[in-house]
Amino acid sequence: MNRTRAFALALATALLVPLIAACGAGTTQTAPTTAPATGGEAPATGGQAAANCYGLEVEPGATLRFQAAGNPTEQQLYTEGAARFMEACPGVTLTFEPLNDYQTQMKAAFAAGTAPDVFLLDGELMGAFAPNGLLLALDEAMAAKGVSPSSYFEPTLTLYQQDGKTYGLPKDFNPLVVFINTDLAEAAGVDPASITTWDDWKEAAAAMTQGDGPGKQYGLCLNSDILRSGAFIFQTGNDFIVDNQAVFNDANGVRAIEFWKSFKDEGSGALFGDLGKGWCGEAFAGRNTAMAVEGGWIVPFLADPANGATDLNYTAIPLPIPDGGEQASWLFTNAFAANAATQYPKAAAAAVLFLAGPENQQALISSGLAQPTWKELANDPYYTDNPVARTLVEAGNYGRLADSVLGGPVKKGDVIAKLNEAQERIFLDTQSVQEALDQAAQEVNEILAR
Repeated sequence: MNRTRAFALALATALLVPLIAACGAGTTQTAPTTAPATGGEAPATGGQAAANCYGLEVEPGATLRFQAAGNPTEQQLYTEGAARFMEACPGVTLTFEPLNDYQTQMKAAFAAGTAPDVFLLDGELMGAFAPNGLLLALDEAMAAKGVSPSSYFEPTLTLYQQDGKTYGLPKDFNPLVVFINTDLAEAAGVDPASITTWDDWKEAAAAMTQGDGPGKQYGLCLNSDILRSGAFIFQTGNDFIVDNQAVFNDANGVRAIEFWKSFKDEGSGALFGDLGKGWCGEAFAGRNTAMAVEGGWIVPFLADPANGATDLNYTAIPLPIPDGGEQASWLFTNAFAANAATQYPKAAAAAVLFLAGPENQQALISSGLAQPTWKELANDPYYTDNPVARTLVEAGNYGRLADSVLGGPVKKGDVIAKLNEAQERIFLDTQSVQEALDQAAQEVNEILAR
């Protein structure tokens, strides 16, 4: 029995394992860097078989299936990307097929031998597929096309590299930044550009907190997810795990979480759930809070008339840092990858390089859904004219991926769960920050030892 078939049989028995999403609105979000969803298919275009495709030699007449998850807007972008690829490669057909329960369906497809040629890859699927030989190495095609790994923001690419080979190319990313209601800031005498340190941020939140009771306007919306507050641990120069041992419970880790909780303790911040909202974007849109720590996914949410915030004036700033600290943020990303068992490996690799390449990424910049991982595109004129987007894209230089620093893609979900349980105890005041992080560190060490 070959290695791929053996893994497929084992994988088929594991499909009920909970799948932890990487990012987005609310406490967690589905795998895409924007939002989950349904429907749409790229038109199949034929044409004469071409030996040269996007500057690469491919199999003449190749027909490829392309699968990904995404909301209707995102699916349309995938459809358009497939069409752009077929214009660049007229001898190859790339047909987009949307999925809903993405990770489960993708694992089932590999187990059944029906996986697509090209697909969306996240950290968890990378951890499941790459070690078992299910992903097509892209390095040969990258070299032929002249694509250097250094062309991408480093953290977004290294997640998809293993044993010196590249198995996925990051399609886009989103970081965490602070969104600020500029009208509320002006009324409170706050200049968003002056908020650079933790102390500045606390003063601004206090100044923008108004009223009492159910109608109180808070300075800052809080989220007890470690994929929000964990960024402040990095800012102190600390890490989460070193030499396979938890270190987030040391003095710097405690200091960072105490800082985040201090907004609640001092009355200038409130958890979105305590405001009766589903996530901080909703609280920000409703003017319940003047600031929110979110990613670019909040931009289309605020632009949707259904959310009542189209007249909300806002800006974005990098996460403020502690005195003597360093800039840091979480990054959320996904990649495009190819099936190692595809009938058309050269065409599949060409499709991945195109979809994650500068031509396709540049076409998507104006959508505002996420930022390009191709570093040179940060100089696109769009970012000169759009300060919110510029703040988002610049975070690619200093952000970190949960998959890379929280025990790896396979264990990340369990580690996040223990850290979030600790934060729940902290915000309920059933444990001090030190006690909660000490307990979480012990639990995380047990996970890492498995």
